[in-house]
Amino acid sequence: MKLVKKCLVAALTALKAALSTDTASAEALVPGEEPVVAVRTASVVVAASDATDHLKKAADVVCPGLNDQVVINAAIADLPENGGRVHLTGGTYSIGALPGTYGGVTIARSNVLLTGEGSATRLHLQDGLTDINVIWIQGDLRDVTVRDLYINGNGKNQVPWVRERAQWNGGNGIKIINLEGGRDSAGIYDPTPRNVKVIDCHIENCQLMAVMAHGTAVEVLNCYFSGDFGSHCVEILGHSGRIEGCTLRVKDGDSVSFGFSTDRSCYYHIINNKILVEVGGTIKSHPINVWPPKQPGRELTTDREFYGVISGNILINRGKTGYVRLDGYMDVVHSNIFRGVPVVIGDPNGGMGVTFEHNLLINTSLEINSPHRSEESRILINGNQFFNSSVTHTDGIVVWGTNPGYPTENAGTAVIAADQAETVVEHGLVAVPASVQITPANSMGAATRFWVDDLTERQFVIRVDAPPGEPTGVFHWRAITTGEQTIGATP
Repeated sequence: MKLVKKCLVAALTALKAALSTDTASAEALVPGEEPVVAVRTASVVVAASDATDHLKKAADVVCPGLNDQVVINAAIADLPENGGRVHLTGGTYSIGALPGTYGGVTIARSNVLLTGEGSATRLHLQDGLTDINVIWIQGDLRDVTVRDLYINGNGKNQVPWVRERAQWNGGNGIKIINLEGGRDSAGIYDPTPRNVKVIDCHIENCQLMAVMAHGTAVEVLNCYFSGDFGSHCVEILGHSGRIEGCTLRVKDGDSVSFGFSTDRSCYYHIINNKILVEVGGTIKSHPINVWPPKQPGRELTTDREFYGVISGNILINRGKTGYVRLDGYMDVVHSNIFRGVPVVIGDPNGGMGVTFEHNLLINTSLEINSPHRSEESRILINGNQFFNSSVTHTDGIVVWGTNPGYPTENAGTAVIAADQAETVVEHGLVAVPASVQITPANSMGAATRFWVDDLTERQFVIRVDAPPGEPTGVFHWRAITTGEQTIGATP
């Protein structure tokens, strides 16, 4: 025991001596962080022109207040070869154009961490620019993170966007892409940048998108979006990506073209987000939009599959919005809340192999319209709760489970009048019955044969070969939509 105490005292004494001799080497610390023992990290601290005096004194460099991207870009470029962190203090940064590019603050190298101090660190795009992103992350790079920044794209004060001029390369809050292409040495679709993250940022008022992310393992996490967006709020493209924990708030007078979307993304998650459209707010098109990647001419190899998860999202509409477009391949859509937001599976090209399960639909319509008939095309509708909501099955192969609030099985009694040879029955089911069983409850009088005809989404007809006379013809019926059901013309 004495030996253990003696060793512990010796270790503490050595640590105390190390702290006393090395603390002096920690310099220009980021406010609010604990001192770094021994050598300082590779971080560069950049102060805004309107930062407080003590922040300016502690910083490595101070921005002039106009074209601050020049100072920030120099700090990023001057990081050591193995990378490091550039930290922006609180204050306002005036962002202009980097000639010959689509930036903005430009990150064209790997291993960069660009941080701020939340809403205190404000990057504002200058007026009158043409096709400029506030932050431009471009090239065959990896391991880049942007976090804790407030970004204003100042979209209404930019040169009007023309698609033929720059496509979607400019006019975004943050753009992530490799303009040189995205295939590996074997020619497989395998895009860079890799492992790029946007975390805890507030982005508003962009000419096009808040974040357009093309690459592998590109992620937008815990961000907040407000104001106007001329295109998607967030779109992920390429190999894989994730939009998680984000909030899009469309306030009175705000206009957004699309909410959270994916296009040609092989493996993706759109999970645990909130899209809130308030009175007077407008989403012109789809609040969640999944494009069909597995189509001819979509620049993807045939040996690659495309799977996605859309889960845990809350969509509340009290203004105006289009429908949630689930037009992808092998998507799992579960545990979402849709209130006042229509949902369409498979419009107009995709909707292959979709699982739509355990969602809550309130004042919401669900339409199923998939033209595919292959083995991988069936759509599962199961375990969803419908409150004041409708279902329309226009086209496609659907496997119906049990969906409370929208019955898939019903039964009753029908009567054919003495002078009639048929009766129309309202079955009250979710769709056209897959099967209808009828059983005579009396002798049927003059009738000798009976059958079911003209099945629709609302009703069916019971026919007999002759009016029954007295007594009338009485039938017990049972209709079921559970199981597999195909509607629409066979291609």
